[in-house]
Amino acid sequence: MDALEDVVKRIIPLRRQIDLAVADNASRWQKQQATSKLIDQIANIMRRSAVGTDEEKKVQKQVDQLKQASRELRDGVDPKRFGAQPHMRAMLESLTLMHQQASVLAVRVERDSAQINEAYQKLSNTTHRWLEEHPELCIGPLFRAEQVDQVVRKARASIDFDEVPMYLQGDQKRVGVVLSDQFPTVLTICPEDNRLILTSNMAYTVGLRHLGDTQLVTLPCGLETKARTAKLPQLRMGSANLLDVSVIVLEPSDEHLGGFIGLKLLQAWNPTFAQSGISLSLDASNQASTASR
Repeated sequence: MDALEDVVKRIIPLRRQIDLAVADNASRWQKQQATSKLIDQIANIMRRSAVGTDEEKKVQKQVDQLKQASRELRDGVDPKRFGAQPHMRAMLESLTLMHQQASVLAVRVERDSAQINEAYQKLSNTTHRWLEEHPELCIGPLFRAEQVDQVVRKARASIDFDEVPMYLQGDQKRVGVVLSDQFPTVLTICPEDNRLILTSNMAYTVGLRHLGDTQLVTLPCGLETKARTAKLPQLRMGSANLLDVSVIVLEPSDEHLGGFIGLKLLQAWNPTFAQSGISLSLDASNQASTASR
């Protein structure tokens, strides 16, 4: 539980820093766009009076210089591309890693607590009678079930698993997932796809050994390659928890392509890209425990 609480403490200030950076960039970008629009309006007026004269090229050169000065002064970035900026991407990658750690720890804390309590319930009658005869001794779990539940609920509320961090790698939207509640990895989001595609290394790490026959598949990037099928026991992304997910496993030679997750696979959670461009929003009220068909 200490590890879970520590992750939460580190996530909160990082998220605040990211939110401030997003708000500052949005303000700069809006001012930059407004300035460019004003420059264009002035330029149109100037061009009308200069058209057909030697002044026309001079006016256009001055307009270009004004626009360049405006961009350099305000340094705003299109919000859709802000997640690709080096400083922002570094923070989002850290946030993704912490989200994955928190997800793994939350599940582990709940599971281990349940197992410990079950073990204590199985103590023999002889042991229970001996403990009753020695009230000065007290044994039992270090934390009561309600304490564990409180810590986990607080962690989930503070982290907000309904907002999955997302960053850009080139033109690819990248998010963190947890395979079988133990193995964190990062996948590329494919908005129009409905498949889960893993590399051979990901499949081996998660313990997928019994794969289907080799078949030709076309990847979201348009590449046609060979792959095999399997069944993943569980996949978790933010508040979405999918069980018995059909998986396409790439050949070892395609390891460099990375893994993909089709957004339609999560359609039960109404996934949408946040306006900030740095997260994927999920509707937790639609949580289901099986993959969408």
